Amino acid sequence: MTDQRSTGFRTAVEADMWATFSLHGELFALRVADVQEVMTFQALTPVPLAPAHIVGLLNLRGQIMAAVDLRRWLQFPDRPNGCGACMIVLKHEGILISLVVDEIGDVLELPTSSWREPPDTLAASQRGFIRGICPIDKHVILGLDIDGLISAEERPAQGSRGN
Repeated sequence: MTDQRSTGFRTAVEADMWATFSLHGELFALRVADVQEVMTFQALTPVPLAPAHIVGLLNLRGQIMAAVDLRRWLQFPDRPNGCGACMIVLKHEGILISLVVDEIGDVLELPTSSWREPPDTLAASQRGFIRGICPIDKHVILGLDIDGLISAEERPAQGSRGN
C-alpha cells in the first residue's frame, strides 16, 4: 500500500483504523488518528478535591495531562484488586488526556459502512460521546468520539467545583 500522507489527506483505510480496548468485559474503540500512544499504567500525581473519575495527573515526558479512569467515568464497578490497568493517551486539537482502561486490544480496520448509529433509547449525554456501534463477530464495539469525551469530561469537572 502506498503512503498517501504526504498529500495532507488521510486515506479511507486510515480513517477506518480503530484502536480497541476492553473495559469491564466490554469492547470499545477510538480512532487510531486520535491515539498518541498506549502504555502500561504509570505513576500519577493525585489531585485533591477532583471528581472520582480523575485519578490523577500524568507527567509524560514533560507533558502534563489528566488521567481519567473510564470505569469510574462510565459508572462501571471499580477494577478488582490485583487487576492491572493500561493507559491510552489521546491527542486532539492540542488537548491531551489519558484514559485508564482494563486492557489494550488490537488495531482493527472497521469500515464506515460497518458502523451503526447509537440507539435512540440512549440518553443524549451518552450519545454525545458514542460515535457509533459496530457489530463484529459475537460482540458489539462501542466507538467513542474524542470530541464528545473531552467536552463531556470538562462538564463533570466544572460542575463539581464550588458544590
